[in-house]
Amino acid sequence: MAFKRVTLFRFFGFKVKADASWFFVAILICWTMAEKVYPHMLLGQSANTYQIMGVLTVIGILFSIIVHEVAHAVIAEYYHMPIANITLFIFGGVAEMEGEPSYPEGEFFMAIAGPIMSGFVGLFFMATANLYGEYLKPGPISCVLRLLGNINMMIAAFNIVPAFPLDGGRALRALIWRYKNNLVIATRIAAAGGACFAYGLLGYACYALIIQDDTVAGIWWGILGFFVHASGAHAVRQMESRSLLEMEPVSRFMHNQVVTVSPDLVVTDLVDNYINKHYQRIFPVVDNDTLVGIVNLQSILALDRHKWHWLHVASVMEPLTPSIVVTPDSSAADALEIMQRRGRELLLVADNGKFMGVITFRDLASYLTITIKIDHNKPVEKGRTAY
Repeated sequence: MAFKRVTLFRFFGFKVKADASWFFVAILICWTMAEKVYPHMLLGQSANTYQIMGVLTVIGILFSIIVHEVAHAVIAEYYHMPIANITLFIFGGVAEMEGEPSYPEGEFFMAIAGPIMSGFVGLFFMATANLYGEYLKPGPISCVLRLLGNINMMIAAFNIVPAFPLDGGRALRALIWRYKNNLVIATRIAAAGGACFAYGLLGYACYALIIQDDTVAGIWWGILGFFVHASGAHAVRQMESRSLLEMEPVSRFMHNQVVTVSPDLVVTDLVDNYINKHYQRIFPVVDNDTLVGIVNLQSILALDRHKWHWLHVASVMEPLTPSIVVTPDSSAADALEIMQRRGRELLLVADNGKFMGVITFRDLASYLTITIKIDHNKPVEKGRTAY
């Protein structure tokens, strides 16, 4: 299930976003620290003190996750693998790369950069806690710092496990990719290791629920196991999809029998004479044989109906951007990636400004479903992938 993402701020040139699930986790962590953890670690403090300690812990964890992901992003940029965003979600954070890694060395060093950074941050928090306790009286601040140090060391240790899609699993995939010279095969092998680790997490979740009678731990370890397994399977599907589509041009899947509209058309006429007649929800906007934009039913329905009779398509259409238009000779894999990243059901196809047709997510998904079922057991040709 996808949650809405909110942009928090920019950090080192990257947009830092938060999935709605992370806010739930932040509240849960704050409550757990204030009510369960710190009252046992540091006795005799007031409820307000424990609550402040909980808030500081959440801020420290937020900082730790962002620094971990920035380490990934900086190395990725160095190896010319642009990072679009850093997103916080229920299990931590992720540096979202634009496309797939370019070559094994880049992915390897990008993968290990995160755990290494978490280890350094953990040592920093521990050293700061020791200095604080040595020169000042040990208390809430040193307690929070020490716990943040332990948390960062746990983040480093967990992420270095060679189970894809964890950082250690990505490093393992890079090594296999280097040896096999094929990213698809490397992803399958690394994801298989990740699946074994996921089954181990699920087994431990059952142990915690049934034997230890620890419901909270069992649920969280179970959710984490499902997440690792599902993420690995998704990565394999993505790799297989790109492998099948990367050599196919957009023109192979393009529909050219598409009704277009003029930017001078009044919205009322668009609804009555085009939407109701042709049952298209999306119309390319063409002016003198030149593609200028796209208008969809959703944007029309969002308008005040009293304005339909005098508003023109030009005033409500979405202008052309690289996120909605591709060329006929573009890679179908790139088109699919744009649609997935931007949440679009189709892209416009144009050649030097001239409208050629559309390519739809549904057609690409159908092609992949059928082709993967037929060819899934065939060995992938060595060197087929270009990255």
